[in-house]
Amino acid sequence: MTEKPKAFAHTPRFYAHFGWFYATWTAVDLDVDLAICKCLKITPEQTHALVAGLEFGRKVALLRSLLPASNYKNVEQIKGYLTRISKESLRNVFTHSFIVSDHESVHFIHRSSQGQYSATGYKFTPDNFCKHIKDFVQLGESFEKALALSPKEIGDFAAAAVKKKSA
Repeated sequence: MTEKPKAFAHTPRFYAHFGWFYATWTAVDLDVDLAICKCLKITPEQTHALVAGLEFGRKVALLRSLLPASNYKNVEQIKGYLTRISKESLRNVFTHSFIVSDHESVHFIHRSSQGQYSATGYKFTPDNFCKHIKDFVQLGESFEKALALSPKEIGDFAAAAVKKKSA
């Protein structure tokens, strides 16, 4: 008896790429927060308190409004990356969809109930899905490079999100 091929969405390749996407997304989200911190010239702790409740789109809008008065010389490049990240990542599709898959594809069904119910499908072959993820990872790395953020600066900023307990 021939074994039925495993659905792509249940393979290590899918899991690795899907995880890679989310790891990159969290890094991009943190980079946006740190860029806001640098533009506002406030402490990391103040920044975390300010942006903690904001959706990504609102943080992007805030950063866009701050960039022209910032010390960044490549404002248009950074804005371009923000536009691409918001429009091309498919983060909301990946996060708020259900998945249907066979061995040849993965299909994200994204439903919306804002106004009248609608649903949109996003179908990928395994290779196209992995390419989408790799392209997004490259975009995230380019964005971080455009912001000139060092690993130490990012790490220190992230660490400031957790309040230190007094001894």
